[in-house]
Amino acid sequence: MEEDGEVSELIANRRFQFRFMRHEGWENALFVHWPVDAMVLKAKLPNGLEPDILDGFAWIGLVLLTERGVSVTPAAGRKIAPKIDHFGANIRTYVRHKGIPGIFFFSLECSSYFATLGARLAGIPYFPARMRRTVDIECPLLTTEELALRGSGTSSTSQSSSRCFPSPVSNASSKVEDQKGSFSGADFIFEFSSERCNGGPTVSARWRLQCTGGASAGMEESDLVRARWFVERYSVYAAWPWGRGPLLLRGDVTHPSWPLQSATLDELDAEQLLAAAGFPELGLEVARSKDDHSSLNAPHICFSRGVGPVDFWMLEPP
Repeated sequence: MEEDGEVSELIANRRFQFRFMRHEGWENALFVHWPVDAMVLKAKLPNGLEPDILDGFAWIGLVLLTERGVSVTPAAGRKIAPKIDHFGANIRTYVRHKGIPGIFFFSLECSSYFATLGARLAGIPYFPARMRRTVDIECPLLTTEELALRGSGTSSTSQSSSRCFPSPVSNASSKVEDQKGSFSGADFIFEFSSERCNGGPTVSARWRLQCTGGASAGMEESDLVRARWFVERYSVYAAWPWGRGPLLLRGDVTHPSWPLQSATLDELDAEQLLAAAGFPELGLEVARSKDDHSSLNAPHICFSRGVGPVDFWMLEPP
């Protein structure tokens, strides 16, 4: 579904031609993926979903990111309804139904109670969590209007006022960003931690981003192809109600392609979250392979400065 034509055809064939939500951006996203046995995964999926296979394996992903400007889609509604910014962490896998590839979420941690409640009602397993992150810079993607202003040489004050969260102290001497996400200067350092509000599972990570030019900086072609298989997904499947079924639903999203680049994962503690999502064996393997990056379960890692806007189309029976 990477090509615009395929995504347009997917949307055109929907029963409900209704966009109900927009995110202004998904930003500073770390993607970590592990291969798993497809038959093990299939036993954990709702009826009607089949594991999507890459290189002979199904895959489990951990994604840590910032979601900015979450609100309803109609322009009039966005002027009234508050726009929510929050952190997120999710455990997901990749599936197919009737040939249409998509994502199925086992759990999603969210720092906004309001966003959590809305997603729960739609059958997506969100959990409220206390979350913290430090990042080199919170620099939202520019809107079309802001890009036009930049191109004309006119300054825009909306960028600083629309930041997701207060910018932390910088840890690099040079932070020059273009719209494609290329940087110059020393490595950028990111840290992320989350704990469910009920005292449930935690996840934490620390990673570095090298400041080399180009949207796919540091990624070999084979890694980039694999990364695009993970991230260029334009459908989400859910089991309603409460994420358990029995009704299978599919929602679709539209957004630009993810700009991707390599990252170095220095620390990761995801065992509790993986176990809570139903993969305790994978959690144990991840713990064992922390110092053995040549093992089968060594994760595939990539990073994106983000995409936006992201439009959500109403969930419907597939």
